[in-house]
Amino acid sequence: MIDRVNTSHLQDILAKAAAKEARNTEQGQNLSADASLQADYDALIKQASAASIEDKIRIQKATELINTEQLDTAENRSQAARNIAQFGV
Repeated sequence: MIDRVNTSHLQDILAKAAAKEARNTEQGQNLSADASLQADYDALIKQASAASIEDKIRIQKATELINTEQLDTAENRSQAARNIAQFGV
């Protein structure tokens, strides 16, 4: 009975199993890479959020200085003129 087993079928089955295992391994590697990318994006989002809070604080301080006219000095006007000449409006 064993001598009647078609070995070409066994080779096909083994080849399909090996290919399936290789695909599963690739998918596992891709999933772990995706997870690390997600962690990197999370850090970038947190960093951007922190920067936007810092920017809001800087804008608030600048607004307060403008409103109290503490920035309106001869030195600041002169620097502003130089910046406009160098960088444009």
